[in-house]
Amino acid sequence: MVRIINNRKKVELSMGFQMDEETLANAMSDKPKPKNLRYKSLLSHWQAIIEDLKIDLVRQHKSDMDVKEIKGIVSSAIFGEQVTVEQTEPSGQFVSWFCKFADTHNSPNTRTRKDYYHTLSKLKSFDPQLASLGFADITVGWLEDFDKFLSSTCKLNSRNHHLRNIRAVFKYALRHDLDIRNPFDRMRLKTEQTEKRSLTIEELREVFTMEVLPYAEIYRDMFKLSFMLIGINPVDLFRLKNISSHGRVDYRRAKTHKPYSIKVEPEALDIIRKYKGSENLLMLNERWKLPESFGAATNKALRTLGAKPAARGRKRSNNAKFSELTMYWARQLKSSCFIIQRC
Repeated sequence: MVRIINNRKKVELSMGFQMDEETLANAMSDKPKPKNLRYKSLLSHWQAIIEDLKIDLVRQHKSDMDVKEIKGIVSSAIFGEQVTVEQTEPSGQFVSWFCKFADTHNSPNTRTRKDYYHTLSKLKSFDPQLASLGFADITVGWLEDFDKFLSSTCKLNSRNHHLRNIRAVFKYALRHDLDIRNPFDRMRLKTEQTEKRSLTIEELREVFTMEVLPYAEIYRDMFKLSFMLIGINPVDLFRLKNISSHGRVDYRRAKTHKPYSIKVEPEALDIIRKYKGSENLLMLNERWKLPESFGAATNKALRTLGAKPAARGRKRSNNAKFSELTMYWARQLKSSCFIIQRC
């Protein structure tokens, strides 16, 4: 028998072949007896087929397929006959389409695909049987239960973000002529106003001039440079290549692909020269492998600017004045007059 286990479900497929335990153990050993060599060959052939199928399912993003469907695929590959599975809607269709839609955002310059798979991981945590669900199983009640599940760890807007990702999958399936009902037609997503993340001119001037520990200097300088380049985000800052002959940085934003051309003021040029890179405009890729790593490290450091060091033997507490500060705040200030350093 071949036992197939996936997502805590199992089925068995009879191979139509019998042998005693001793013969089986010997046939599967590294040194089978001559009389068991033909069994060894047959078992190795079956194992090779099954291993290839496992690899193919992963490559095709079908590793969450229902075990009954996998049983049919294995039977077809080994015996040339398909085991039929009676169902009105293919099992696992929701996850299959979810992955298919997520993979349409597979550009190397976007994090959208990772974002959709993050939502998928939340869905799997909520419903262990997710892999066997079809679109018809994703009802308004199911979505409301998912929202309650998220409420213990996520704020309202974060929960809505995951729900909007699910809604996008439904719309994608409908655009491809799948005959399904969209539960979001009967469900309204509530939102809450987020707190404005910005600094006053006086606060910004304080961040620019405050005394910081040596390790934090580069992070504060990158915050300043982001502001001076009209709020450029960490990913694009990480990938800047050069300054044009006209004294501008030209780039296409990774997320939206919108082109930008920004004048480099003298104060920004000083920071660029301080952290000049050998390949890129800045040396950031020489210190961090990924722009996400650089962004995370910068945000972590910015939240501790100005914090007093803890006494020896005591746990450090974040008593920084701007404990919520991140690179995103520099983007909210991009419309301010660039007179901070010059006044």
